[in-house]
Amino acid sequence: MKRPTQNPFLDTLFPRQSADRVTTQDLAGKMIVFTGGTDGMGRVAVERLASMGANICLVGRNMTKTQRVEAELKEARHKGQFQIVECDLGSLDNVRQAATDILKKCQQIDLLINCAGANITDRRLTVEGYEMNFTVNYLGPFLLTELLLKRIIKSPSGRIVNLTSATQARGHLDFEDLHREKKWSLFSTYAQAKLCMIIHSRDVAERLKSSGVTINCLNPGYIRSNLTHEIKGWEKIVYTLISKLAAPTWVGGERIVSVALDKKYEGVSGEYIYEDIIATPNAEVLDTKKAIRLLELSHEMTGLDRPNP
Repeated sequence: MKRPTQNPFLDTLFPRQSADRVTTQDLAGKMIVFTGGTDGMGRVAVERLASMGANICLVGRNMTKTQRVEAELKEARHKGQFQIVECDLGSLDNVRQAATDILKKCQQIDLLINCAGANITDRRLTVEGYEMNFTVNYLGPFLLTELLLKRIIKSPSGRIVNLTSATQARGHLDFEDLHREKKWSLFSTYAQAKLCMIIHSRDVAERLKSSGVTINCLNPGYIRSNLTHEIKGWEKIVYTLISKLAAPTWVGGERIVSVALDKKYEGVSGEYIYEDIIATPNAEVLDTKKAIRLLELSHEMTGLDRPNP
């Protein structure tokens, strides 16, 4: 069987249990801003990048966990420096404050990795009135990326890596019910958010094509994680069973590091990377009219001016 098959069902039942290990590089002096790096594959990737001497700014919602990871990195005596910033992606005001804090602490940003995500198991709204899965998995990272872009552009050959999911293939942009007031489900909101993330990445890639900075979306594959820890009822039983099939956490971590550092991705931008191959995303990503409308709404919802083409 060709691997990956790019069939979400088959790749979930038969996930690849290994990944090519990225050659160690000297990252001394490089600053990496990393969301979602306190556990799971994000934690694995942070440790790997730190072992190469990178300076890391850990961005997390749970400060107890974030401080613990910071302490562990320092205890391991890696050569880089480590800082932490509090950020709740479910609050746009909090994201704005986090961006301000990051810019104060990081005079340069060579790499931004948006790894944080969540599966919110019931319909909740942010203080702004936006659906929570949409906000945490798309709108919050969208705003953070936009607010840090000018700093990232100053870094030669900077990279942005956005974690997405194979669920994007089943995602659908419903502009009449973007926040799912009429028909809510965990899957539809999560898949739509991951679809939106790819659309935004392609937009940023187009805007930055002459800057040397690249941005790509990574579906790391079906990886063992705690993303579904809030799921309840019969769905909890299903996810618990199929989670036994998931690939080890280190596999996902290594795939993140690969897109962040591997030379094969030099100059590659605006792509959807499925485990370790460049793949074609959901057709809605390529629908120009839908993309333009989503981006206009995203800037409107976050209070940002739409950048000139």
